[in-house]
Amino acid sequence: MKPLGQEFNEAKLEMSVYHWPVFATGLSVLLALLQATHAGTVVGVVKLPDSSKPAQAARVALLPPKYTELWNKQMQTRLDNYWELFKPEFAANKEHFTDFIRAAQLESLRSVTSTMRRDLGDAASKLLKESSATGQFEFTGIPFGTYQLLVQATVNGREVIWSKPVEVQSEVPIFVDLGKPVS
Repeated sequence: MKPLGQEFNEAKLEMSVYHWPVFATGLSVLLALLQATHAGTVVGVVKLPDSSKPAQAARVALLPPKYTELWNKQMQTRLDNYWELFKPEFAANKEHFTDFIRAAQLESLRSVTSTMRRDLGDAASKLLKESSATGQFEFTGIPFGTYQLLVQATVNGREVIWSKPVEVQSEVPIFVDLGKPVS
């Protein structure tokens, strides 16, 4: 028969030997998850066309590939429908077609952002932002991949849209220069 103290020490040793492999396995899984989730940051400033002044209260959306495809499809469908409905008007006044391009972009953006909110719930707020009073915006924790950045602002009472593809491939913040609006 072993003394009570020796039995206790042997039981304690058996338990600690058991816990080390469990602890090591858990730690390796946690480290693997942390390494697998690479994320970046996208920042930018919305500036008014032909001006250095920032646009106030711009809506900014960072579309993942699924929603970029949806936006492109909706744009094409709307443009095709407008073309069929207003073909005689466009033949007479070609400059009016740009107004319909802008309308198609705005309607498509509203539809896609609504779909994102419905599909993603609270997670959509990570991809849909309002710019600050100085026109700045920032998206953090964005998984690596290809996105479409869409910005909508009102300039002199007219809706304006910017569209830029964005590649998030690094944890270093990416500054997006919006350039000229597409509409």
